[in-house]
Amino acid sequence: MHPNYSSRLTSGPFAVVLLLIVCAFFAPYTRAQNSPVYAAIDHIEFFVTDIERALTFYTHLFGNALWKNKQTERRYLVLGASYMALEQRSAARIDHVCFGIDQFDIATVHSFLDGQGIVWQDYPSGNDLWAEDHDKIRIQLGPNNSMKQLFQSTALPESYTQNTSPIFKAIAIDEIFVNVSNMEVDSLYYARLLDQTGTLQAGSLWFRIGNARLRLTQVPVGQSPGINYFSVLVSTTDLAAAAEAVFAAGGIIETILADGFSFWDPDGHRVVVRTTPKL
Repeated sequence: MHPNYSSRLTSGPFAVVLLLIVCAFFAPYTRAQNSPVYAAIDHIEFFVTDIERALTFYTHLFGNALWKNKQTERRYLVLGASYMALEQRSAARIDHVCFGIDQFDIATVHSFLDGQGIVWQDYPSGNDLWAEDHDKIRIQLGPNNSMKQLFQSTALPESYTQNTSPIFKAIAIDEIFVNVSNMEVDSLYYARLLDQTGTLQAGSLWFRIGNARLRLTQVPVGQSPGINYFSVLVSTTDLAAAAEAVFAAGGIIETILADGFSFWDPDGHRVVVRTTPKL
């Protein structure tokens, strides 16, 4: 399946670059027969320190297609074909990201992960599962377009009125950027998890997840590994006016891009909006 490298690379920046080259150019292999068909980034879930502030901010950005968990205070905000889940906790952080699988069958995914040597754990519902990389970054695997099941049995629509129209019309979550502490270990982990070879571009490894992608990069010195940002693909809009509106809503603008911009939300989560698909 995957190449069996005869020796471990030495540590340091040279090792990381060499590893990226090896992964990008010398990794043809036969896909597993039971390899999942990853269709999309289904959702992202993160913790916020003030749920009402977060809901006000994100519904202003993306609209009020909002649902509430029947048993908890967790909220779900629709982002086109994807969604975000928000839950109040004492400390803000991204809990996990979910990769949606077409024709998801949990027993088949169990078998695939076992064959790839990846440790997994079922969620209590028994409808999906999760695995963790070397840095304890949690990746959930479940049915693509899980909103249908979620909204049929788990959540109820919630009215959340805004005085202004939403800034963006979201299409989907289209990118997850993950900083890892050991590219030698984690690039091979994600290659096994996704059963594909990463593509080297601008010092990062990129993996396809349907029409979305995962970006993997060595964490900069002095920073902690984790999800650096998530990107939302939005309909074409006046980006200058949109950036001003996000700032007025409480976001901190970071970088203006040719087709979008990045910003921090009130809890310090980094978000990118763009109008052009990258795949």
